[in-house]
Amino acid sequence: MERETEAIVAEIKSLLAELRSKGVSESLIDELVAQQGIEGKIILDDKGCLNLPDFGNVKIRLNPMERTLYILVMRYPDGVPSDELWRFYDELCDIYGEQTVYEDPELIQNAIEAICDDYKTTLYTNVSRIKKKLVDKLGQRAAGPYIITRDASGKYKIGVSRKLVSGF
Repeated sequence: MERETEAIVAEIKSLLAELRSKGVSESLIDELVAQQGIEGKIILDDKGCLNLPDFGNVKIRLNPMERTLYILVMRYPDGVPSDELWRFYDELCDIYGEQTVYEDPELIQNAIEAICDDYKTTLYTNVSRIKKKLVDKLGQRAAGPYIITRDASGKYKIGVSRKLVSGF
């Protein structure tokens, strides 16, 4: 972390400690700190990074499979059913083919078969990695709209307003 950033973090911690010492409740502090409802633009650049210009130009580097999954879910605001991911097989192959350095169709197909398999290990691993990268860069609350989540019906979704999305 830069020195300037460390100084800001230290100042915030000091101010939070002062609020607590003055009897301000944790729930009020949580409300003050929370970034709920704050969404910013998200851009997929030509280098495969997620750029968040409204969060200090944060760049989040995703590997080709993570980008493939993120792009697919971003294309479907109503969600992608996890149990029917195989229905998106051709689209996933096309996306992955654009995101990876592999040109061998068999390698691309094998990678997509792994993400569509019944065990979903590759799917879950990639969703988890994407979440970790977003949370590490933005924090849990701010990352919320950008994280791939699974709703009660089993659909994977990204909550950010599509009006703020470009490059996907």
